[in-house]
Amino acid sequence: MKLTEATEALERVGLGRYEALVFVNLSRAGAATAREVARVSGVNRVQTYRALGGLEARGLVEVTLDRPRRYAARALNDVFDMIAEEKRSELEKMDEVRKTLLEAWPRMSGHTRDRPSVRLQVIKGRGQIYRTIREFVAGAKEEVLAFTTTKGLQRSYRAGINEALLASMSRGVKPRLVTDINESNAALMDRVAANVPLRHVERQRARFIIADRMSILAFLIQDERTIRGDGETALWTNSPDFVKAHLEFFEKAWGAGIPAVERLQQLRPH
Repeated sequence: MKLTEATEALERVGLGRYEALVFVNLSRAGAATAREVARVSGVNRVQTYRALGGLEARGLVEVTLDRPRRYAARALNDVFDMIAEEKRSELEKMDEVRKTLLEAWPRMSGHTRDRPSVRLQVIKGRGQIYRTIREFVAGAKEEVLAFTTTKGLQRSYRAGINEALLASMSRGVKPRLVTDINESNAALMDRVAANVPLRHVERQRARFIIADRMSILAFLIQDERTIRGDGETALWTNSPDFVKAHLEFFEKAWGAGIPAVERLQQLRPH
């Protein structure tokens, strides 16, 4: 693993940028003074002292009583145990706050007022969008219709949406999918078609999901420039007109589409 990859991994579990960089270099150097850590890390001395102070406060580095003080990184497994304990504590505190707010919220939120019958929500970021899709699919009662793409299906598998759909199907939910089946995605589409009714439409790019003909999640902006898709944006609404327009579009595509079995047969070498 490269130094940058190790640093990024520690950032993902909760260390700050300079804390992660200092920790990795301190682990490599053994016991070292702040000046030595700054030199090997390429971080200025002020930021190094701040990072070491933050790591020391969390117990992730040990400090000697020497003059000047010397620092040593804790064992990586111990560090992950401590970070996990921090997060468990944060979750417990969050649960306490949630319970307190849930008890007080009816008196504060004016819950007696009717919610608007037509609602709309803009969802940003690929992670949040796919979490919403998973909940959307899991909450369907009768039907799920999806117009999707190869990347959409691949990301759905990684986000657990496939499992949510299969669970919904076990409750009687009926799904239908429309996508572009071609040589590059034939293996994936073959797996999908084994479980879900699927039809091919040539070079389609639309991406939306309709649940129970009552609500829709549609992609507005697709961000392929970044790994995490921070710019990706979707819209959820239960607007009858918006749902109806996309439903008609889906049914027209489904009617004109080629069944997956037939399309996959066309793509197999003869």
